[in-house]
Amino acid sequence: MSGHDDLWDAARDEAERRGAAYEVPVERVRARVRRRRAARAGATGTLALATVGAVVVAVPQLLGAPGGTAVGSSGDWPAAFARCGQPVDDVVAPPGRVEQTLLQARDVVGPDRTWLGTTSTRVDGAAALPDAFDDVEVVLVRDGVVVGVDGGDGRLVVSPGETVIERERDGTVTGTTAVWGYGARLVSCDQYPDGEGDPEVVAGDYEVVMTQTVTWTEPDGSTATGRASVTAPVRVSDDAAHGQDSPETCGAPASDLAATAGPEANPFAVTLDADVPSTSAPGSPLRFTVTATNEGTAAVTGATGHLGVLLTRDGRVVGTPAPREDVALDASLPAGASRTFEAASDLRGCAASDADAGAPLPPGEYEVWVTADLVLTTPRGADGAASREHLVYGPWPLRLG
Repeated sequence: MSGHDDLWDAARDEAERRGAAYEVPVERVRARVRRRRAARAGATGTLALATVGAVVVAVPQLLGAPGGTAVGSSGDWPAAFARCGQPVDDVVAPPGRVEQTLLQARDVVGPDRTWLGTTSTRVDGAAALPDAFDDVEVVLVRDGVVVGVDGGDGRLVVSPGETVIERERDGTVTGTTAVWGYGARLVSCDQYPDGEGDPEVVAGDYEVVMTQTVTWTEPDGSTATGRASVTAPVRVSDDAAHGQDSPETCGAPASDLAATAGPEANPFAVTLDADVPSTSAPGSPLRFTVTATNEGTAAVTGATGHLGVLLTRDGRVVGTPAPREDVALDASLPAGASRTFEAASDLRGCAASDADAGAPLPPGEYEVWVTADLVLTTPRGADGAASREHLVYGPWPLRLG
């Protein structure tokens, strides 16, 4: 949880203002990020980036009015439409040297029909990765068949601010990892191939399959290319209020947050327990520790970032994590072991506008919730790639004043 969701918001606002493709001034975006808070409604969506220095390199009017790419039978169909009707097994890239992990994705697509995702991509043995992937393909799947594709009329690519090169003690390169973000407006296959069907994706439950093609540099200076896919569930909704892709947003019902919290809603071996003080002074930062415990019988190996802190009052989320630069904290835990992490909240409410940093929360009774994102190399996912767990625990009572 970090302010990088706000980086996407700031970039989106610039795209809507300026229209055509452009390059976002990083310092300007950072300044806006510092002012933004997490109040999001409508069909805004979020895009979590793992590096503050990420730069939007192409935004051809990604978030315009709802609709799709209607191409008549006499027109030239974008290549993506060749995927329409294919079984999902023909779309997913086979295992190889490229390992792609979905760090965050928009799990509810609103009327804008725009899906957003962030991936961590590792290439085994690669000495260097480019500033952007060679190609990316996003398709919408239902009942095992491709029913929607990236229409090509709006794309966003976010390049990594930093890549991580893994080396042995003798200097041998074992792999390189980068984080990229991508956005695509999804359109229906119903219009293909005669152009007479509705280009709008019908509301309902689907899966998104994102396949990334990467060319990398080998230690000997040669180049190689590979592909990897990730799959995620997504709900398409006509309700603009469903643009929020999680209950961890300002104004969301506390009941929705509660439904995602605790060991039953988080069926993973690692549990969280927070040492939240019972009282705190209004306007002063709240600091406490969170203990992660591996309740399972096998070791867990991986990393996490800063833990997120949310506050609820009167049945609504009223405080979300303040923007912080991402870090990689060791979250490895042998079976039965515990590890302690620091957590903090500035105890400020949701922003009323872009220029409002959020006023200090007034005295009263609140509930505190904590979240943690784990990127794990053990246990791995079913496809052999790193797996991801998002943990939500709480609430703990807090009185301000």
